[in-house]
Amino acid sequence: MNPISMITLLIVDDEAEIRSGLRSIIPWEDYSITLIGTAANGAEALDKIRYYEPDIVITDIQMPGMSGLELVRRAKEEQFDCSFVILSGYDEFEYARNAIRYGVKEYLLKPISIRDLTELIHNLKEEILSKRDYHSDQLSTLRKLRKAQVSLRKQNLIPQLLRGELSAMELNKVIEEYGLSIRDKESCAVLIQAYSTYQYAEETAELANSLVPLMEALEEELSGLPALISDYPPAGLVLIVNLPFQSDHWDSLHKMLEHYINRTNIDGMVCVTAAIGKPVSSLCGISASIQDARHIITWHIYPEAGAVLDFAVLESGQPPVIMPGDDLLDAVLKDDRDNIQARFKLYLEKLTTPVLPPPSYLYSMCNYLIITLQSQLSRYLDGPPKSYTGNSFAALQSLNSLEDIQIFMVKVLSGFAEELTVSQAAKNDPLIQKALDYINKNLLKNPRTEDVCNYLGLSKSYFSTYFKNKTQLNFRDYTLDLKINYAQEQLKFQEHTSGEVSLLLGYEDYRSFSRAFKARTGLTPSEYQKQFTAGERSS
Repeated sequence: MNPISMITLLIVDDEAEIRSGLRSIIPWEDYSITLIGTAANGAEALDKIRYYEPDIVITDIQMPGMSGLELVRRAKEEQFDCSFVILSGYDEFEYARNAIRYGVKEYLLKPISIRDLTELIHNLKEEILSKRDYHSDQLSTLRKLRKAQVSLRKQNLIPQLLRGELSAMELNKVIEEYGLSIRDKESCAVLIQAYSTYQYAEETAELANSLVPLMEALEEELSGLPALISDYPPAGLVLIVNLPFQSDHWDSLHKMLEHYINRTNIDGMVCVTAAIGKPVSSLCGISASIQDARHIITWHIYPEAGAVLDFAVLESGQPPVIMPGDDLLDAVLKDDRDNIQARFKLYLEKLTTPVLPPPSYLYSMCNYLIITLQSQLSRYLDGPPKSYTGNSFAALQSLNSLEDIQIFMVKVLSGFAEELTVSQAAKNDPLIQKALDYINKNLLKNPRTEDVCNYLGLSKSYFSTYFKNKTQLNFRDYTLDLKINYAQEQLKFQEHTSGEVSLLLGYEDYRSFSRAFKARTGLTPSEYQKQFTAGERSS
């Protein structure tokens, strides 16, 4: 194939399924088009546009952070000559008008027709080729393609190494062909991960964006050194280095990482941690080092462990099992929120002193507590509690500090107490039972307090006060809790997407639903669905 007739393409969408679908469903090579990669958000896409200068960019319009239209505007301001195709689920004139103003070639509505898209891409390709001056542009185009080829090969090399797919012969061939500095010798992998606090739950795309300056700084620092660096989705970086690590500025890998990560950890809302895996004798065996790093980085929940962790933490022994006492159950049965918090705090202190235990031990003990209480409360309710039905071990693993774990556990235990109180109130009070029956039957109609009051024939102020006196709960908050309970059950099935469940429950803004869901369960809706079903399969 004549490289001058090759067109380069970038796909941008915050939904992994759409990126994967567009990547695989269309045989781009058959159309003489090189897919240089994908991006999950506008900021990531702009970086790739700056590096690759693609001929065509297919982008979603609604993405967290930088939107598709903002991406187009920024790229045009920086004078990149890309042909943009906008994909959108919004059939609104204002979007289309802005897209045309920014010079977008086409505006397609989701769900898109593959036939229409391929026809459009073919026409764009012909238009781009007709504008090319082969004599003046030939060397420039060849250089761009070679640059993209080398970068893509380096990006693909890291996943292949992490999966252990390359033999020594194959690896050395790649190193020689692309003139890489790294060698097949003693090496280690470093996993760098961005975390948000439970209180300031950042979106995954925003977390990934927070790592962009760090990656740029590390790429510059490691230029010319035997090292490779790449994204590690959803919000991480992976670094592979030959050992011993040395440069003109640093006498240790640990010291260099600590310097750059401490510069990143300045706002308190996003925390970045690095984990250095055990050294391996050959670059081909680096998959074992990254597995160690993934285990090591779980220790980031302990602030005392520091911003850069290494395999020394793996030498920590397994502490003895410490069972929770009956005092926690008593606090839940009495719906004593202050006592629930105080008792769990004491239990957490017992688990973490005098020596910090492996995080997996901590998750197991908290998970055991939830399962035990669910079993014990079944005798007081008509079956297990419904306020929390998720995979608690998976939820605990997603949390990023001891404080987050305490907030989550107290919320789950308090949810059990609330459910028990409401259940007992309903059994003893026909009015409360009638209100709850109405809400449960009409939950998907997004009932308001006024609707319930009209059904009961009571004033809003009277009923709100009555419900609060009987249950110690705000009626509106209780209704929102019921929605999250319903969402948990629906998301256990793969055929229900988190977006569909959000709309079904009357949330116009998905982010509001995601924040409310995470506050209750410790996971975003998509994380809950993924980890719960994974947990079910493994069990």
